[in-house]
Amino acid sequence: MPSKPRQFSPRPAKPKSEVDRQFDAQRGSARQRGYGARWDAASAGFKRQHPLCIGCEAVGLIAATEVTDHVVPHKGDRVIFWDRKRWQPACGRHHDVVKQRLEAMFMRGQIDESQLWLNSVTAIRLTLEAFNIEAQG
Repeated sequence: MPSKPRQFSPRPAKPKSEVDRQFDAQRGSARQRGYGARWDAASAGFKRQHPLCIGCEAVGLIAATEVTDHVVPHKGDRVIFWDRKRWQPACGRHHDVVKQRLEAMFMRGQIDESQLWLNSVTAIRLTLEAFNIEAQG
C-alpha cells in the first residue's frame, strides 16, 4: 500500500538585518523592479498550472507553490523576466534558502545555468542539507 508523502511545513521568516534593509532600500520596490499587475496575473496563472514546488517534489516532499521563480536572475532584463520557459514553481523556503545559495554559486562561476533549477543535482543536494533530510535510495 502506498504511503502518504511527507509534507513540508515552512519555518517563520527571520527578522531582517540592517544590511538587508539597506540592500532592499537601494534596489527599489518590487513594483519598481517590474513586479506590477501584469506580473501578478501571469504569476497567478503559472501557479495555478504548477501548484507544487518542483524542489520539494525532487526530494519526495509536497509543498504548495508560493513563488513563481525566475530560474536565471533577470537583473532587470525584460526579455529574461518574461521568458516563461525560465520560470519555476517554488515554495517560500526553496526560493528563500536553496535558490539564494544556487544564485550565489552561479555568480561565483561554480555552477552553470542548468543547476539553477530547483530539481537539479546541485539543488537536490542543497535541499537535503537545508531541510535536514536523509538521502534516500
